[in-house]
Amino acid sequence: MMNLALDAFEFGLHTHIYYGVNKLNELPSIIRKYGYNKVFICSDKGIVQSGGLQRLEALLSEAGVAFYSCTEVEPDPTIEMVQRAKNLYVEHRCDALIGMGGGSSIDTAKGVSVAAANPGDLSQYEGKDKIPNKGPDVITIPTTAGTGSEVTHATVLKDSKRHYKMGILSAHLHARAAVLDPQLLTTVPRGVAAVTGMDALSHAIESYTSNQAQPITEAFGLYAIRLIGRHLRPFAARRADLTAACHMMLASTMAGAAFIWGRIAAVHAISHPLGGRLGVAHGLANSLLLPVVMRYNVGTNYEKFRDIAVALGENVEGLSLRAAAERSITAVELLIRDLEIPTTLSALDLKPSDEELNVIAQEAMDSGMTSANPKDCTVKDLRAMLEQIR
Repeated sequence: MMNLALDAFEFGLHTHIYYGVNKLNELPSIIRKYGYNKVFICSDKGIVQSGGLQRLEALLSEAGVAFYSCTEVEPDPTIEMVQRAKNLYVEHRCDALIGMGGGSSIDTAKGVSVAAANPGDLSQYEGKDKIPNKGPDVITIPTTAGTGSEVTHATVLKDSKRHYKMGILSAHLHARAAVLDPQLLTTVPRGVAAVTGMDALSHAIESYTSNQAQPITEAFGLYAIRLIGRHLRPFAARRADLTAACHMMLASTMAGAAFIWGRIAAVHAISHPLGGRLGVAHGLANSLLLPVVMRYNVGTNYEKFRDIAVALGENVEGLSLRAAAERSITAVELLIRDLEIPTTLSALDLKPSDEELNVIAQEAMDSGMTSANPKDCTVKDLRAMLEQIR
């Protein structure tokens, strides 16, 4: 817990948020406001199939806004794919980017922005504050409620040569604007709604319990946890539930804002190499790991974990502080069960070898993300966590 008389902190949200049902209709005026001449749209085939991209293109065409659409975004976008998209961006003489979709589309748009303004292989910019030049502006339009990428300062790309998901973090990667239209969530498949919702919950819980947490990130994180606890189940059950969609979209964005400064920790440290090595989708990997890491961390701050339990709807009246805190883990496990999300790698038909798990644990430690974990971790600790989801 911070001592506000002694400690200092920073907080800044650099993205202008435009929220509202059917807010997408205002995109042409937003583009004109910023003076862009031609926008490059990064999206994927799922957005095409849902009709979302066609709606966007029709809005821009009717308003006379020039654009080029790249629909080749793939899950866990690779450096090579981003480079191909960057070449198209240059070829079509665009001057701004739109990332429309889940985290992959938004991360691709951010990656193209980096590549357009900085020479060489993107892998050289892995880590924090290594991008020398700010690239073209990015407008983010999330169609899932999970990643928070619409407001974060990061892009995660897969380095195929290393079988590794690398993170690039820089103030240059904050989107200029984020258009949050809950109507866009109503076509998300149930399974995607479930695992992306768990991704948002992992952001909220990790940033709230992180050793880097500060009052503003704690407020954002805890409120996001409360929204997810109330609305993820009904949203996953019926995506047309617009009230649930509205609250899940806000929860995702608030959790994203929380972890910019509050940071993420052991869950994400492991989930990134788990995705890079075994191909486990990011939200699913976080869902597998979240209760395991919470159980490891719970003793560091019983008050915070009790607050998480209450935010997730647990009745802790009459319980000891420790028992109330442990209810937070129970609440997360029940949520995962109700969402019918697998809880082990074997349930995903994955049977990693001991050596593969050793490599994943070492890469998790090497990522540096465990430095924000409320309880110190060793490679052995991380390996033990992996064993629990085997």
